Amino acid sequence: MFAYWAYNNFTFHRVDVSFYRISNQKKFKNMKKHLLLLLVLTSQIAFSQGIKVLSNEEIRFPGSEGYFNPVLSPTGDFMIVTSAELEGLLMYDFTSKKLTPIASEAGAGFDAHISSDGSTVVYRTREYKDRLRYTSLKSVHLKTGKVTTLVKPTRNLEGVVVKEGTVLAVDNGKLTSQKVAGKKLAANPPVSSIKNGQLYVTRGNTNRLVSPLGENVDYLWHSVSPDGTKLLFYVIERGQAYVSGIDGSNPVSLGTIRAPKWMGNDWVVGMLDFDDGHAVTSSKIVAASADGLVRQDLTDSSIIATYPEPAADASKIVYNTGDGKIFLMHIEITQ
Repeated sequence: MFAYWAYNNFTFHRVDVSFYRISNQKKFKNMKKHLLLLLVLTSQIAFSQGIKVLSNEEIRFPGSEGYFNPVLSPTGDFMIVTSAELEGLLMYDFTSKKLTPIASEAGAGFDAHISSDGSTVVYRTREYKDRLRYTSLKSVHLKTGKVTTLVKPTRNLEGVVVKEGTVLAVDNGKLTSQKVAGKKLAANPPVSSIKNGQLYVTRGNTNRLVSPLGENVDYLWHSVSPDGTKLLFYVIERGQAYVSGIDGSNPVSLGTIRAPKWMGNDWVVGMLDFDDGHAVTSSKIVAASADGLVRQDLTDSSIIATYPEPAADASKIVYNTGDGKIFLMHIEITQ
């Protein structure tokens, strides 16, 4: 008696086969051919899922400066960019092709967010007191230019999310919620944060340590899926990105993807970069399905493509090259 693996209805099943006499060998060979054909066909169906790049074009900015960390507005009519030093923010309007400064503070270009109605930008600022770094959180209304301080200078701003028009910030393990645009949220979603290298999830007044791969590693680049059910994070010691349940359960490796971001609820986009110890020598944009089964390169080695930021509807990705060029990629997720 022997066994083989059959693939049926996209599920593996173990099948036991009794011995065949010589008179049945031809029949068994035909069965094996049919099985191989079935495996090929179902594999093609399984791997037809992926991302189709429809276009990938450089955005030509006025002047000769380089720009970095682009973020698309949810409304799709503008994006924000920053300098190589992450100092200040500028808004680029796709229709008028004008570039307008909206913030000047140091650190403003790190992890900036835009409200869902496109009216408000939320950003951090950085300052030093007695050689210690402090971070504030501010918002600027794009039409009026009004700047509001949401979180005063703190040493422990551990996580920031903008959901619709509400800013949720975890400061020293405590969640604060402030509406800056649109309607008030009916309920606050879970928010991920990093404290002392460990990964936490905050729900309401409960700030819970999750650290899905244990507390002997350090976590980075964390976020909660748009539907609030999954957790995305990067483990420094392993050099890999992971997706787990919101409680940290069942972590799945996506391989090496740095600066990963959610692209909808089922896909993740990030970069695969290499350096010589001083500078990035190559980098490409890669995407992976949240279940870890599909992985795909979206750019090639012709440019150093870094820090992708997907649109809220998962139809576009913006990213910058190592020398500060900004690209806009239109994509289609196939099923």
